[in-house]
Amino acid sequence: MKTPTLPECHGLFDTYKVPAGTVKVHCEAVHKVAVALAEQLIQKGFLLDLNIIQPFSLLHDLMKSVVLERLDGPPYHYQPTAEEIQMHQQLRKQYVGMSETKVAYLVLQDNYPEFAKLFTELDELTQNPQAKVHEETKFIHYVDWRVLGNKIVPLSERMNYIYNRYSHWIKKRNIDWEAVQQDQFNYERKLFSLLPYPPEQLKVHISL
Repeated sequence: MKTPTLPECHGLFDTYKVPAGTVKVHCEAVHKVAVALAEQLIQKGFLLDLNIIQPFSLLHDLMKSVVLERLDGPPYHYQPTAEEIQMHQQLRKQYVGMSETKVAYLVLQDNYPEFAKLFTELDELTQNPQAKVHEETKFIHYVDWRVLGNKIVPLSERMNYIYNRYSHWIKKRNIDWEAVQQDQFNYERKLFSLLPYPPEQLKVHISL
């Protein structure tokens, strides 16, 4: 699978004017946690490909602006630049009604066709926790849900945040939220059964 290098990932952030103080900060935090946790799990025999984890974790929310109505105000405390605002407006017009994962797939598919498909898998997992996807997709999906902004939080706290903020969207798409939550807790138990510390201590073992 051809994947972008980390410098190429940062080049994509620049090209699409990803909001530096919110979306980019979150992506970088997820990247740091994902790589560190993956390395720990790989040492215990868990099969993950770091060549995929590294760029995938960094770019997982590359096109998040597409679904954001605004870049400032609650829950954000960030003043976007003029370039970020202009790009946000452009992307919202260009990709009306599309999910950020679908848009990421579209912008990545020409140069990284197999890698781009991982982003559509993230969308599948959101709607169907039993979807057959790459292990790296399940892993990034989980790590993303352990990071709120740029801080590691309990899985339950992150899920409550997601539901409170996106409940209308979840109901509109008839997502079985209970099943989604249960699947994430099951996956968490699977991962941490291999490690010498519980999920609650993740932020002790991986600092941001």
